[in-house]
Amino acid sequence: MGGKPIDGQGLATMGFVGHLAELRRRLAYAVVAIIVAMLGAFSFADVLFEILKQPLDAIPDQKMIALGPLEVFVTYLKLSLVAGIFLSAPVLLYQFWAFLSPGLYEHEKRWVLPFVFLGTVFFLSGGLFAFYVVMPLGFEYLTAMVPDAVVPQYSVEIYFNLVILLLLAFGIVFETPLVMWVLAAVGLVSPDAFSRFRKVWIVIAVVMGAVLTPPDPFTQMMMALPLIGFFELGILGARVLYKEKKGAQTPKPLV
Repeated sequence: MGGKPIDGQGLATMGFVGHLAELRRRLAYAVVAIIVAMLGAFSFADVLFEILKQPLDAIPDQKMIALGPLEVFVTYLKLSLVAGIFLSAPVLLYQFWAFLSPGLYEHEKRWVLPFVFLGTVFFLSGGLFAFYVVMPLGFEYLTAMVPDAVVPQYSVEIYFNLVILLLLAFGIVFETPLVMWVLAAVGLVSPDAFSRFRKVWIVIAVVMGAVLTPPDPFTQMMMALPLIGFFELGILGARVLYKEKKGAQTPKPLV
């Protein structure tokens, strides 16, 4: 009933050329989806601009400046691209799942809808968390650090580059539990292996917070803490899903 992966070895039997061909095909679909969504979002780039500058507008006496004639236009393109990534998230997640599906059992392939749905929800939730929690508190903290002798003015490019980085970074961070659940569900990583990796993950979370956020401890911890929390959530879900895998007599996990 369940069916076996290709030749009992999953994607390993496809060969290197087969892997590359499938990866190229899935990436092409993903790129097309992003471009289509980006073109649609460009019509609303000015609306996105106004929405995403709200965290800075909430701080008294803060205005952005444009340092070049193309700065706002290029920013519109970047915002459209980010919007395209968020809008096409279901398609991107499906392409990722479709790339993995030849190595899955038949009953595992039916998880595609929960995977796409939860992945989209987590990704959007990460962006919303960055916008409604991290950015308002982070920009307020950073502005408060500026000495009275300095007048803080931010260029359009610098401000929105930071906003885009935070939106994408937190969107990806919020996918952590889902990745762990998939790895456990397909039997590649055991929950005990995740548990042994906990101390290392805490260090990684702190480092990622330092690298992917502005250089202030507040914003860094705003990323590190969700990473740590989601890792624990991932372990809990992995224990449930991995038990199901063991009952199905699946191959021994890699770790």
